[in-house]
Amino acid sequence: MRARAFVLPGCRDARPGRALALASAGLLLGAALLTAGAARAETASATYEIYFGGFQVLTATAEWERGPEGYRIAGEAETQGMLGWLHPWRGATESRGLLTAGQVIPRLYETRGTSDEGEKVVRLSYDPEGDLVDSLVQPQQDEEERHPLPANAGDGTLDPLSVVAGLSELLRNGGRCEGSFPVFDGRKRYDVFVSDAGEKVLEPTSYSIFAGPARGCRLDYKLLGGHRVERNKYAETARERIVWVARPQERGPLVPVRLEIETAYGTVMGHLTGFETGAQVAQRSTE
Repeated sequence: MRARAFVLPGCRDARPGRALALASAGLLLGAALLTAGAARAETASATYEIYFGGFQVLTATAEWERGPEGYRIAGEAETQGMLGWLHPWRGATESRGLLTAGQVIPRLYETRGTSDEGEKVVRLSYDPEGDLVDSLVQPQQDEEERHPLPANAGDGTLDPLSVVAGLSELLRNGGRCEGSFPVFDGRKRYDVFVSDAGEKVLEPTSYSIFAGPARGCRLDYKLLGGHRVERNKYAETARERIVWVARPQERGPLVPVRLEIETAYGTVMGHLTGFETGAQVAQRSTE
């Protein structure tokens, strides 16, 4: 299976936890904006709390590093409250790669998730040109429960978090919050679409550390293979997926400050609860 380095464009079973995994992924994707304003090496981290129908169901953290040697993006999430008690789930994911002459070149992607169904692991390795050369998927997919993957599913694709790096570079080079990205995560092949959702003022709330004007990035996707035949009812009815980004500090980087996913069964809301940059992140990492 081969996958060429991605060149930037010109300028779900019936558990709610499946839809909330999409929420944490949405925050990571929106976090592409976080490092879009700095050319020097920069490290940042953020924490989020996600609610469904008014109840906290997930906590998430994300870290981003970008410098001359490439990028590293990592995230962790864990179910909380009643959902965490009924269906405990914890996941961690990380992606590393290079940014060269307008190209995002993935090197390594790994994700691990642990739930009452056991542990699931995916590891994708790429050669220096960004071609997918090895993959580990444990446990293997139940082919009867999923749509078949297309032939050579990894060709010309990015891993999910390298999409974050791709959108970041697009914005860094003066592009808008829009683009399309072919993705292979080891289990599913899909395309991600990002479009501008306009601006609005986010009112103060006790849930978040941010209030003020923000710009929306609308997320959508098209499943092309590897997804479950029986779709998750929460993901199936999602009508809007918007990440709102803003600068909590004057002259600071753009940060995902809110996530909204509208479904027929309720609204998923993600709020920024903490943010650190540079030396703050390095100091905490050594504690």
